[in-house]
Amino acid sequence: METKLLGILLAGGRGERMGLRPKALMPIGESTFMGMIVETMRKAGIEDITVVLGFHADEVRPYVPKGVDIAVNPNPEKDMLSSLLTGLKSASAEHTGGMIALTDYPLVKLSTYKLLIEEHRKNPGCLISPVHDNHGGHPVIFPRVLFDELASAPLEIGARHVVRANPELRRFVAVDDPGISIDINTPELYEKHIGSKFGEKPWL
Repeated sequence: METKLLGILLAGGRGERMGLRPKALMPIGESTFMGMIVETMRKAGIEDITVVLGFHADEVRPYVPKGVDIAVNPNPEKDMLSSLLTGLKSASAEHTGGMIALTDYPLVKLSTYKLLIEEHRKNPGCLISPVHDNHGGHPVIFPRVLFDELASAPLEIGARHVVRANPELRRFVAVDDPGISIDINTPELYEKHIGSKFGEKPWL
């Protein structure tokens, strides 16, 4: 079976713990968190990518990489599931699943993306997650067969409701990548993991 993933980057958070700044525009190297993740997805072979905006949408929109679709969650204050569903509206009939990435996990290696995509090719009907040192992380692949369940899941529980309801569909991919569980959502974590003093580089 030929497979084709839709890449969905959730970048609509308020950024409260980051000083109400959009994490999508945080500098990393010569890029941003958003730019880094989109570039890594593309290098892994994902052609169709949607960035979901919410809070700070007007500020982030000009910096969304070219060729990437933009979807705006009209209710970003709701559970993250609402942003995921906003992104899934971009899925076409040819997409066999959606790879869901979070903007505050920019350190995930290219090799991890490739391994997850390969697992999807082998098991296109499965829910696929990376694991490192007994810790799960991101990104996660939801197969098309679960899209309807996601759409009907209670927002207060979120995508976890679908994950828990389908244990037989779960596949875990062991990766040599601590970045899958490094959530950079505070200035302290930014300085620790990026190696730059918070605020040293200009935000876009």
